[in-house]
Amino acid sequence: MESEVTPNAAGGSSSRDRSSTWTSKPFVVVPNDDAVNLPEIAAAAVKQFALSSPDIILTFVSGTRAFGTWKNEDHRAALQKGIIKIINACETWILDAGLDYGLSRMIGNAVRDEQRYRKSRKEYEMFAKGHQQQPHSRHSVVLMGITATALLEGKSDQPLQQDPLGTDPSHTHFIFVNGPVEAVATRQANLAVELVHQTMHVLQKIPNSPSNAPSSAAAGENVSEKLAQHEQIPLVAMLVQGDETALDMVEIYLKHGVPVLVVKGTGLMADVLAFAFEECKELGPGPHLEKFRLDMTKHIGRIFPASVADGSLENLCEKLLKCIGLAKQPDKELMSVIASSEYLSDLDSIVLPVIFAARSPSLNALPQQISKDFLLTMKLNRPNLARANVLRRDYDGVVLANNELFEKALLWLGRESFVEEFMEGDIAVHKFLNHSSLLRLFRLADNRDFFVALLEDIFPGRFSQNESFEESLVTVDLNLIIQQLTTLPKFLSMHELSSNYFGLYAHDAFVAERKAMNALMVWAVLMNRFSLAETLLKFCEDPIPMALFVSAMFRGLSGHCDASLTTKLHEQSRNFSMKAIDILDMSYRESSERTFDLLNQKFADFNNKTPIKMAYESENKFFLAHESCQIWLTRLWEGGIKVYGPTDSLIPSEAKLIISALLLFPINFWIQFDSKEFLKHQEADNAADINENGSLHNDVPLEQDDPVGLLLRNISRHGDPMDLSSPKNNETSEATLQKLEDLSLLESRLVSGKPTEPLSLNVPRKRAPPVIRYHRRRKALPFWRKVYYLWSAPRTKFWMFQLFYWVYLAIFSIAVILPSCNKTHLDAVIFIWTAFGVIELGLRTAYQARHDFPVSIRRRVIEIVVTIVFVLAAVILRRYSGLVRPLYTRALFATGLLYMYYRMISVFFPMNPDLGPTLYRIKRMILVDFVSFVRLAFPFILANLFVLQAVMYPDVPFGVETWRQGFHRAFFTLFTAFIQEIDYTPRCEATRIFNHSDTCWTGDYADHTCPTLGVISYVLNIQYWIIMRLILMVLLSALFAATMIKVKEDAEYIFKYQRYSTVLDFASRSALPPPLSVVGYLFDWIVACCARTKRIDPGHRKQLTQPRSIKLIDRRSAVIRSNESYSYWMGLTKEYYRKKAEEERERKVPAEQLKKINALSAEQSTLRGELAVLGEKLKQLEGTCTTLLDFEKARFSAAE
Repeated sequence: MESEVTPNAAGGSSSRDRSSTWTSKPFVVVPNDDAVNLPEIAAAAVKQFALSSPDIILTFVSGTRAFGTWKNEDHRAALQKGIIKIINACETWILDAGLDYGLSRMIGNAVRDEQRYRKSRKEYEMFAKGHQQQPHSRHSVVLMGITATALLEGKSDQPLQQDPLGTDPSHTHFIFVNGPVEAVATRQANLAVELVHQTMHVLQKIPNSPSNAPSSAAAGENVSEKLAQHEQIPLVAMLVQGDETALDMVEIYLKHGVPVLVVKGTGLMADVLAFAFEECKELGPGPHLEKFRLDMTKHIGRIFPASVADGSLENLCEKLLKCIGLAKQPDKELMSVIASSEYLSDLDSIVLPVIFAARSPSLNALPQQISKDFLLTMKLNRPNLARANVLRRDYDGVVLANNELFEKALLWLGRESFVEEFMEGDIAVHKFLNHSSLLRLFRLADNRDFFVALLEDIFPGRFSQNESFEESLVTVDLNLIIQQLTTLPKFLSMHELSSNYFGLYAHDAFVAERKAMNALMVWAVLMNRFSLAETLLKFCEDPIPMALFVSAMFRGLSGHCDASLTTKLHEQSRNFSMKAIDILDMSYRESSERTFDLLNQKFADFNNKTPIKMAYESENKFFLAHESCQIWLTRLWEGGIKVYGPTDSLIPSEAKLIISALLLFPINFWIQFDSKEFLKHQEADNAADINENGSLHNDVPLEQDDPVGLLLRNISRHGDPMDLSSPKNNETSEATLQKLEDLSLLESRLVSGKPTEPLSLNVPRKRAPPVIRYHRRRKALPFWRKVYYLWSAPRTKFWMFQLFYWVYLAIFSIAVILPSCNKTHLDAVIFIWTAFGVIELGLRTAYQARHDFPVSIRRRVIEIVVTIVFVLAAVILRRYSGLVRPLYTRALFATGLLYMYYRMISVFFPMNPDLGPTLYRIKRMILVDFVSFVRLAFPFILANLFVLQAVMYPDVPFGVETWRQGFHRAFFTLFTAFIQEIDYTPRCEATRIFNHSDTCWTGDYADHTCPTLGVISYVLNIQYWIIMRLILMVLLSALFAATMIKVKEDAEYIFKYQRYSTVLDFASRSALPPPLSVVGYLFDWIVACCARTKRIDPGHRKQLTQPRSIKLIDRRSAVIRSNESYSYWMGLTKEYYRKKAEEERERKVPAEQLKKINALSAEQSTLRGELAVLGEKLKQLEGTCTTLLDFEKARFSAAE
């Protein structure tokens, strides 16, 4: 090295020497003294290097005499990749010889490439993002060389290494060991062990024990004492190739209890030791030692022929046997053999089992050691090893209840499998998450660039990448972000979250857990942790609403990110939407009634919205298109009525419905009602808990003396009998025991299907109060109620509103077409009818907005204002006819009629299964294709408007007629060609000018209305017609055809999606259409006045004025939920994920089989080549034998 650095010597030497010329990196020097204190040397190195405590230390053992080439370069690259993977996953120290030669150079090259990548990554972040990556996002690289100075000075007595070697420039630290190479090898191994021990003492503040580092086999009890201190920092020695000195280092490591990993197939000593270990393991104890020794001698002599010449063969064999003896321990495995392969790229998965197997069972059973091992597997992201080697030792479940480990699993990317293990271990999330821990998750999360970009887009100027988030982020801003993404206000309550954390439950522990899971899911989505959100969904109590909520969040995020992420976020939104659909489909196939209960359920966590409403508000058309959702809408659309008769009847069902509504008497034989009712035996105020179909809100039938029905009624009135801590269940112990017996009876009834005796509780109790029972009895509905039910059904409203609207349009059309002076009475009818329609629309809009219906308030307001302006303008113009020309008044009426016809298309046609999708296609053609066509054609139209007018009519006086004529020709060429303009006519030919004496007159005719024709006129007209008629119009037709094909499937989804708003719109309308709706409004106003004067209570007022269809929705929404329901949906979700994982495995089977076939084919090719070589050798041997035989024959013949 050119730079001179003062060497930092330890062990009593501080003078300058040649060490500074070998490297400019930090180093220490070990003097050539047998009495040197290695613990002091190691302690000085740890203090001087100022390194952080490692999670794992890998020391590589290889040869200094010779390093052969790898048989397979892919295996070498795999080992380099595996080393870099460990370095990036955790704090790792790599120890080797530090030479610019052999294995040290190979490791140094890998580290050099990694450091270059990190540097380029840092420069990219500074240039592209304007900030550096978060601190501690990448682990430091520590590549330490324990180098023999004799090799650097060229003093080795080995014949192959007379020239001095250099230090590898990619190494970060060096420890130079003086002395001969043979003696330095054992000192290097002892020094590596001391580094581990001193690191524990210096960096982790563990008390130091008396240092008795043995350098020979006489380690004794001191080694055992030191093992207990240093084993918590895993140290693994890897033997790759190697020579005789490498075997000495392996022996030292085994004496110190350090596990040795032998890479078989790399050659030299690694293959020898692997062969010896496997042979000894296969033979087992017995009288095989002499044969084994003979085989080993042959094997060593073949690989190390020099050992035969110098007589060291027996010595090597004895060392091998000694190492194998040290590796055999009764309760642990200190030596492992792996084959050199491409699997070396997963070096961490190979090293971890070696570490765990090298410890004693007592040490592995320590809770602290289990936690450290689990943390190490989590850093290396090896969940399978954690399950197989760590969690099976955790009998008390200490690891999976550790909040710190759970937080790390959430913060680190790609640890979804560990999070799943924690959730499977039933960790109490609400005992982990409060507002402070949630803020810490936002602050410490890996790769928070996405979230910061979102904050900068929503709150410009308030947040930046390098700033720490304030507490207001979770207390105020978080709910604003959620509301902007999903329209759900105040989704999270930090006060409730923190109260639940301290055990001050606002409801109970189950609700607290659900609230905490909601907050955790929000964090995962905002961090764009799609896989983590998928994992958390498995453990949500309400998987379908949560999946819809997450889908809405990802959809909202797509509008606040770069264009490069928009498609990905849309895919993630679609993915969660499909999860909700798949889970819903599984439930629908198992139990349709349970599915409909879910669709009716209002979820308090999601602002009391039903899943269908959540799907509509998040524009999730795929969910609403599911069969169960459409059946739910159909049931609501029917309103509890059915039309008798076959579908192919001569009288359509719609006609029967309309005739029955108008004439009333056909109700008795054309309309079917559900006439089930229940009569109370005893008065109670829970009559509202019984729905129209004769069941409780969970649709459980109430049979006489049915214990299931009795218990469910008790639960519906008093709450869950097992929730003894609930304020609602603050009652006597006798009533509680009665509930427990009822629950026992219910359980036996549900399990066996037969009633059994209730629990026998030997506790005296009072007689339980009588339970209200309901008897099912058929009772004919009164005729007035039938009429009310018929006219209240959304289906009837749809057809009656449409019928009256057609009558209104007919009157309006007649009023427009009649002469102006003969239709005063019709105008009055139109004005009054339109006014009542506006009133009905306004009241309906106010009602829908107040009850949070899916309605566009802006669109409704515009429609109401436009209609009011039309009515006022029409009234004023009809009253004061002299203000404008009568033609303009008629034009106003015609425009109003046109609007009303178009309005009918948008209101009534979307419900038709054929016209609805067609309307969407037409809308797409107009708003997308035709607009694009107009933008493309507009420059051609505008240019030819001026060009053709100027050339063909050059002398027309400039005025309005010039603009009209030019526009007429240019625009209407889209529909027809004006060929008559380029024809010669006798009238124009009579005015032709033959002598152009007037220079101001340009045309060929004295009549300026005659077109001037010629080559120029023909060329300009032809090019315009070709562009417009043959190109652009054909292009428009092609665009329309492509749209029809492209949106064919999407149109069906859109139709089913918009059907929800249409059904709810008609469900919330008054029973009578305009102008008869005035009767309904008068009734509502009378009821309101009575309620204000307290003649009617508010509950009866709501029943009298609220539309019946809405009352049915509200009653269906009050489904009783139980822990069994939560368990069902969570179990269904896990079953869904299990099936998906099985499908994924089946999908990968062909690829895995192909990979195995390719591997077998490659192995077969290798064997074929080896067999060919062996065949050649056999031929050579046969030739040699033939030659020898001939020679012997000739000699024998000569002897005779």
